[in-house]
Amino acid sequence: MKKRLLKISGILIALVLAAGIATPYISADSYGQRLKSSLERTLGRRVDIGQVRFSLFPSPGFSVERDRNGPGVVIHEDPAIGVEPVAYVETMRVRPAFWPLLSGRFRIASIRLEDASINLTKSGPAVGPGRWNFASFVDRSVMSSVPAIHVRNGRINFKFGDTKSVFYLTGTDLDISPPGARHGGWSVYCSGQPARTDRYGHGLGSFTLQGRWFIAPERVDMDLTLDRGWLGEWTALLRGEAGAVQGTLDSRLHLGGPISNIGIAGRVTVGDVHRWDLLPASGDVWPLDVRGRLDLSGQRLELESNSAGRETLPLLLRLRATDYLTQPHWAVEIDWNRFPLAPLMGLAMHMGVPLPPGLKLNGTMEGAMVFTQEGRVQGELGFHETAVAAPGSPPVRFDRAYVVLDGGHARLSPAVVFVGDPSAPAAPADKAEVEADYNLDGNIFDLTIHADSMPIPALRAQSALASVPWLEQVSEGSWTGDLHHHREPDKALWTGRLAIHDARIAVPGLADPVQFRSARLQIDGAHVVLDQIDAQAGKLAFTGDYRYEPSTTRPNRMRIRARAVDASDLEAELSPVLRRGRGLLARAFGRSSIPDWLKTLSAEGTVQIDDLALDGSHFTGMRARLRWDGPRVELDNLQAMLGRAAIAGKLSIGLRAAQPVYKLTGSVKGLNWQSGKLDAEGTLETSGVGSQLLANLRSEATFSGSALDFGASGPWRRLTGSCNLAWSPRLRLTDLSVKTAEDETYTGRGTIQEDGRLVILLSNGAREMRVSGPPANLKLEETAKP
Repeated sequence: MKKRLLKISGILIALVLAAGIATPYISADSYGQRLKSSLERTLGRRVDIGQVRFSLFPSPGFSVERDRNGPGVVIHEDPAIGVEPVAYVETMRVRPAFWPLLSGRFRIASIRLEDASINLTKSGPAVGPGRWNFASFVDRSVMSSVPAIHVRNGRINFKFGDTKSVFYLTGTDLDISPPGARHGGWSVYCSGQPARTDRYGHGLGSFTLQGRWFIAPERVDMDLTLDRGWLGEWTALLRGEAGAVQGTLDSRLHLGGPISNIGIAGRVTVGDVHRWDLLPASGDVWPLDVRGRLDLSGQRLELESNSAGRETLPLLLRLRATDYLTQPHWAVEIDWNRFPLAPLMGLAMHMGVPLPPGLKLNGTMEGAMVFTQEGRVQGELGFHETAVAAPGSPPVRFDRAYVVLDGGHARLSPAVVFVGDPSAPAAPADKAEVEADYNLDGNIFDLTIHADSMPIPALRAQSALASVPWLEQVSEGSWTGDLHHHREPDKALWTGRLAIHDARIAVPGLADPVQFRSARLQIDGAHVVLDQIDAQAGKLAFTGDYRYEPSTTRPNRMRIRARAVDASDLEAELSPVLRRGRGLLARAFGRSSIPDWLKTLSAEGTVQIDDLALDGSHFTGMRARLRWDGPRVELDNLQAMLGRAAIAGKLSIGLRAAQPVYKLTGSVKGLNWQSGKLDAEGTLETSGVGSQLLANLRSEATFSGSALDFGASGPWRRLTGSCNLAWSPRLRLTDLSVKTAEDETYTGRGTIQEDGRLVILLSNGAREMRVSGPPANLKLEETAKP
């Protein structure tokens, strides 16, 4: 008996195995149309199927596999949503209900889709109105008749109109099983991996959703787990494109309640937040306990962070989303309650905010901010007892400051700032009022600073403010007025109107810094205007104005007026320019290098000196037009008075050689001399400084005089002549030619004796004359025949 049973069992097993092997090769095309009709009725879409075969394993049923005409199954789309099919299925296994099949009725018990590519499509653009193609399945009447559905290794794509998102789900497994009892819930399990088409790899994390969906009454009881998802990919799901903010997102959430009011509770952990084009920070984690509700039928979602003890949190987040299956609208609100600012610096750096390295921020912040899907930010933030310190800069302190975010702008309301040691009491001179506006869309920044009397070094000490034109060169002093800074992506400029007091600035070419007792300053980008100047450099006190016009041939323009100047003090102040050749190499080789500032210096203007003292003489009312081009200086239209004599001419100074070279071309009219008047004109050349000027003196001149009295038989009514003058080692006159009123011409020469007397010898061939005495009072000593 035992042998018979074993034999029968072996035969049955062989028959089953044979049937299992042979069944897939048996055509079931006669059931194909019935299967197609049943699928179209169940899914509400037109369905194309491939070759249909019987299958015995793993359970009796039908298998639809791809043939030479295409995939096994194609589920077409509703034309109102799109043209691409909902799904392409390589293999579909259908298990019919057993008892209805025996009675001749074909009813599907379960559907298994293997290697399926499914398109979840919303009609219209990503941010416009539309309808999702799976919305019709979330319907009570449909769900009551849908069979068990199993998806293995599926790919789920997201489409907006005809545009397919770079975001998709890969390796998706989905199980939807009908309830075992009348009032039991549908068993739902879904797992997958978010991925992007523009990133190499299969997935960027994983999630699972499992639980039950109850029909009568309609409610859910599910758990959602997200393991290291990416913020950018979830943004792409909502907006159809990846956002600028990247990071990781882990969550453990429970969803329970009626579908119109599903309660949500759990924890969300955000980490490695950074801008899309920067590397993430390591170890920055923000755990948040969350609660909220979901109205699935009304398409409304609300989430907010909370604490277990209901105590007030320093940071509160709220998320609201509506119409997420048609026209998504969402907003995120952040409430700050005395939140410490220091942790935000690291987050700002990883978000790509261009902060200076080493910038420190301390204090607290309160207020609210709302972010919307359009990228708009609204809200108001208050900063209390805040200190900002940049590397190499003293801290800037705010007792209170308020920032309003609205319409793409972040505006800092007028706030008083203090500069200096935060632990020390602020002096009135160390404070200013600031106001700012930042255009987030255009990356345009405007800053206004008002000060009643603020030290200039306090402004220059701030690295972000140290580049104010002209003020960046000032080492001491204070300023009063308004400064404005405007910055765009391709340009930045300062403007302002200020009053300057006790300012100190080092000017290349001057031996001493210039001390500005007072001045008015106007700044317009690179253009600078200084007027009402009252200043002093060394012993030289002067007034005037200065302009810097970078677009002109000579950008430096000035008008300088001094009341009294001693020539020796002027030479001493200009010694860095005039004495460049006093170094060892310069003396050895007779040349010196030209500094860069002198090579590029280009200036013009006017110079006026009321009283110029030169070697005991006083030149009054001196004025000239200045032109300075690198190593060449010209004083044109030079005018001055020496007593009642008028002096006019042009002075050129060459600074290219080791020693300065001077050339004066001019004239003197009405000079009182020998009880008469003397006019002269000519050229004077010399070089060097100090005593070298006389040693190197050379001159050519013509002269004329009238009513000159040399103590002879009577004054000469008229006298004309010419001469050459040199000083080596004492004054010498050569090529002297004199023509008297009687048309007699005398020639001769003269020299200064050791006793200081000038001796001139003249001859006309028939007569000789000797004139001697101090240069200011010569006497005709004798007249004789040669």
